[in-house]
This record gives sequence, C-alpha cells and structure tokens, in this order.
Amino acid sequence: MTIKSVLMLFFLVLFTAFKAEAAEKSCRDDIGDASARLLVRQCIQVSPATRPPCNASNSCEMIRDEIKRGCSFLVEDSEAPSFCNVGRGNPEAAVGILLDGGGMDDMSLTVQKSDGRKIVAYCDGHCGDWFQSTGESDVVTLKKSLRNRKVSIKVAKERNKDRIAGPGSDDVLLFIKDLQFVR
Repeated sequence: MTIKSVLMLFFLVLFTAFKAEAAEKSCRDDIGDASARLLVRQCIQVSPATRPPCNASNSCEMIRDEIKRGCSFLVEDSEAPSFCNVGRGNPEAAVGILLDGGGMDDMSLTVQKSDGRKIVAYCDGHCGDWFQSTGESDVVTLKKSLRNRKVSIKVAKERNKDRIAGPGSDDVLLFIKDLQFVR
C-alpha cells in the first residue's frame, strides 16, 4: 500500500466518523427541550470536565454518560446530588421549599432542602393540579401560588420502566413517592 492510499483511507475513515457524529440527534431533538434541560442541569452539577459535554445539543447518551461518570466520583460524598444516590438504601425524605416545576409530557418538581441542596424528581402521578400552561405548545410550569411553599417530600431512585418519555426503560430516575404541603 502506498502512502497516498493509506492517507486516503485514513481521511475516508475520519470523514465517515465525523459524518456519523454530525448526524447524531441532539438530546433536545430526541427527548424535548424540558427533559434535555433537566439532564443538562444534572450533568453540570457533577461533571469534573473543564469542557463538559453537558449541552442539550449533544446526544442524550453523551450527557447521561457524563452524569454517570461524575456521580462515580461522588460515591462516598454525603453532599452528592440526590440523582447520584443509586442503590444507597432507603428512599430519601426531606423537608424543603418548592422552587420550580413543570415539563412537557412528564412533570417534575424542584425542592430546595435546608442545606441548600436541590432535589429534582418526576411526579409520576404524585403531583396535583399544580401546573399552568406557558402558552408554548404543551409546556407547563409550576403555578406561581405554589412556589416557595414548604413541603415534605419522599423520593426514590427507580428504573424508568417507560414511565418517562425519553430516558430508556432501564435508566434509573428520581421519582416522587409522597409530597405534602406543610406549615
């Protein structure tokens, strides 16, 4: 094989790999803007990379892999975000302030605990009529009257089992198991 043919083969392989990567669907296009933003927020919280792949323009697989990688560094860290607590025992119970919520097909809530850490979990039937339309297609947000209310929340890491659109059936997600408003 000549040097010229080796170089041509090299550039052909490189071009094919670049073209395949460029054709890969963005996370935003794959699971929707709201769900992609949730993944990106989680990724940014745990990624040790100086240029993290925590961007909705990347594939969801790339973002989820970075979340898993980041969480793996926090296994012994008691301050690790709740979405990193896969297999760490019983469901987490906390009291906090209801900050935000919403979504497109699947609603989630954000609760800030007294120590400042945030819990972002999917409702999966445990949220009431707490959302209002934003006027943008099917996107809804938490009603303003519910923001900053004190809540008691119990969450658990569970396999998705096709409850949430976008993530795979075997992906482990944080689900609300109980939520009560408290005084």
